[in-house]
Amino acid sequence: MAPPPPPLMDDLVGEILLRLPPEEPANLFRATLVCKPWFRILSDPAFRRRYRLFHRTPPMLGIFQNLRHDNTIPRFVPTAATVSPCSPPSLDCWFWWALDCRHGRVLIYSIGPTNLFVWDPITGDQQHLPVPAYAYAYCTAAVLCTAARCDHLDCRGNPFLVVFVGTGDRDGVTWASSFLSETGAWSTPTTVDLSASTTVDVDSFIDTRPSILNGDALYFTLERGKSILKYDLGERDLSVIDAPVCEQTGIIMTAEDGGLGFAGTEGNSLHLWSWLAGDDSVVGWVLCRVIKLETLLPIHNPYVPPQAIGFAEGTDTIFLDTDVAVFTLELKSGKTRVWETGGYYSFDFVVIPFMSFCTPDLAMGRLLLP
Repeated sequence: MAPPPPPLMDDLVGEILLRLPPEEPANLFRATLVCKPWFRILSDPAFRRRYRLFHRTPPMLGIFQNLRHDNTIPRFVPTAATVSPCSPPSLDCWFWWALDCRHGRVLIYSIGPTNLFVWDPITGDQQHLPVPAYAYAYCTAAVLCTAARCDHLDCRGNPFLVVFVGTGDRDGVTWASSFLSETGAWSTPTTVDLSASTTVDVDSFIDTRPSILNGDALYFTLERGKSILKYDLGERDLSVIDAPVCEQTGIIMTAEDGGLGFAGTEGNSLHLWSWLAGDDSVVGWVLCRVIKLETLLPIHNPYVPPQAIGFAEGTDTIFLDTDVAVFTLELKSGKTRVWETGGYYSFDFVVIPFMSFCTPDLAMGRLLLP
């Protein structure tokens, strides 16, 4: 019999393990059980840094689903079969919503009592924030890492910023206040009077939908996606942008050119716009692409068109709700996937993608199946 082949060198094993797909993090766990040399490689902090740099974009591990007409906690739907639903945080409240996910953190808004929490689903860490002491009838918020020169591949332990946006009850005023984890205090609110605008409905309000971080600004939707609210992170200034006109409620997204984008459906077609600003300060929306969805998605009832309901920031993935199911669509490849059967077709159905690297040193069995 031929002698067994010599064992692979650690450097070669490391190069192989480096290529395990991050969207199937349980594979990393299984690899640690193969033998002690593999465990040693995978437990090395240098390997974990190389792993994040090699893959660059944190994978989408799942989505949090808010059904705002139900007084229940959001449901976590995992991306892969090897990812199990994460344990919800232990909060002393009646119920809570997920408002935003970014840089490995989830921003929670609780009712009874009203509070804010920044939560890491993988490690279980959470931090309580008081709600700003300013009146509002509608609200949303965003969370992001503020560490200098951070590549946002592993933001755990870094300082963070929360931007809370509220709209008064029919007074036309929307305000924003920011909270820095380093100072532990809310800033003086910045306001914009929507009733003073000729293009925004006097009864316009902030939507409880995830924001988009683009450049040095956060973007939120107003009045069920009819307008867009821009919050300049440097100047702490608020301004309003008219959204493109489309048949169904649209969503903000990152455009294919990296700038601010918008997606909405017209019949059974998905329309993608990009916001352009010229050197002479001429700004406006440009229709960049039209995707015919009937060739990509099953549509049983032609009178119930698909609707764009969400976007995974940092990717090209859009969530679409149909009368059949909720789908994801990768814009570059055209690849679709059934996310959940049974369409919701409701603006009250909010999907918030959770994106983060998950390695064996972090999860400790909270998120992943063994």
